[in-house]
Amino acid sequence: MVTQAWRNTFSLNAKISEGRVVAAEKRSRGAFAVLLGVVCLVVVFGLPAPALAVQQHSGTEGLVIHQLGHLLFLFGMIFLLFRMRHPESRRLSRGSGWLEFKLCVILIILWNLLTFYGHWHQELINPDKFVTSGGRTTGFIVSGPLDALFYLSRLDHLLLLPAFVFLLLALRKWREQE
Repeated sequence: MVTQAWRNTFSLNAKISEGRVVAAEKRSRGAFAVLLGVVCLVVVFGLPAPALAVQQHSGTEGLVIHQLGHLLFLFGMIFLLFRMRHPESRRLSRGSGWLEFKLCVILIILWNLLTFYGHWHQELINPDKFVTSGGRTTGFIVSGPLDALFYLSRLDHLLLLPAFVFLLLALRKWREQE
């Protein structure tokens, strides 16, 4: 009888002690998360580097690899689009949000085609068609439909931004379903 009471007391003390340890561990994890957040903020905002929005490729091999990346992404999106049309997947993708996701994929496919053409055509354009002022390109002379398409390829964000908006709408609808 005494032994059983002693065991119960020991068990209760262990549970109380364990609760204190768990609370201490939670506090230390919270402090670590705050410290990590402060370090990340200091690195991101305290050590700024130039944000180069346009990537220049060095030599032909850089452009070839970049174009291969566009092709792989393009074929991946086409595969995804056709996979969603498969009868097995079509049944699953009829719910809310899937139309927006399909529109996102279609716009990304169009963006890939447009930017692939733009990168390729930039190598073939006569440099005299670019209007420069002070060492910077300020304009482009459009003398035909291919030049107009090249100019539009520089405005690729007009396809990419709506694609991301449709992706966001699809993700919101999927979250609301849960």
